[in-house]
Amino acid sequence: MTMNTEQTTIFDILPEAERSELVPVESLKVDKSKYAQRARPAMPAKAPEEPEPDEYEMDRIVYYAGHRKEVPSRTMKLEDVRAWLERDHFPELTKERTDMVYDKASGHIVPVLKGHKKGAELMVYTEHPTEPMPNYYFLDEHGGVSEVRRTQTGIFSVPVQGKLQSEPPLTLFVPRIPVSILEEIVGAFQVSPDIEHLAYVVFDTYHHYSVYWPEQTSSMVSVEAQEGFMETDERFIVLQIHSHGRMPAFFSRQDDADEVRTGLYGVVGLCHQLYPEIRFRMSCGGRFLSVAAKDIFSGDIRCGVVSHI
Repeated sequence: MTMNTEQTTIFDILPEAERSELVPVESLKVDKSKYAQRARPAMPAKAPEEPEPDEYEMDRIVYYAGHRKEVPSRTMKLEDVRAWLERDHFPELTKERTDMVYDKASGHIVPVLKGHKKGAELMVYTEHPTEPMPNYYFLDEHGGVSEVRRTQTGIFSVPVQGKLQSEPPLTLFVPRIPVSILEEIVGAFQVSPDIEHLAYVVFDTYHHYSVYWPEQTSSMVSVEAQEGFMETDERFIVLQIHSHGRMPAFFSRQDDADEVRTGLYGVVGLCHQLYPEIRFRMSCGGRFLSVAAKDIFSGDIRCGVVSHI
């Protein structure tokens, strides 16, 4: 059946509830120097140190999640650019959770996401657009509606009405992660099972996969990264994975609130045991689907981790 490509305005799907935040009982610094990655360090996310001009001398380009967006006007301040991105393209780039990093030598702007999301209006398509788009809604021939988001890692799709019948929920643009990466992370979690930890699996088009441990503050019930991560076209996060110490592996309400960035996530629990447990899922703009370990990792998992789907 031939379908129209006419766009229609989205119909206010699923308003988001406010997430209650967990307050850690005790916080302490965690030394991750033992597990520091070998790849070059991430650039710090900093706000401009000098006043912005009324008009920039060059055209600027935003690079985010594998997309390249030309800034419409030279008179737009960085906050104007962020608001434009949030409104028209990336609803997760809210003011309170986004650092806008600007390189005045090249005219490049890189948003560094720190958390939470607000809703935005998107479009519904009856055929997938031929030009890659960061996000849109897709209405299939069975009447099901899915939200589709595209990043450097792949294409993520979750149902918002009906079921996914013809569209795969996850299509990776990158190779599956070597299982040795998972073994390295789980081994580090087991060294200190009384507190939570956070690790990023980074794909580098020159050095392939590596583990990055951000500077973090941890306790028995929480872990928080203290720095943003500067992503580029050549180096970006594919998987974020954290531990739950001696508790079982589950995604908490705090995890739901924090993992709004489209991508892959994992949680490891019962880290004090010889055989911990792990769960993986994907987030599509804050909507979640479970993902099998075999769809993320290459090789047999030998680190004693049981995958739950």
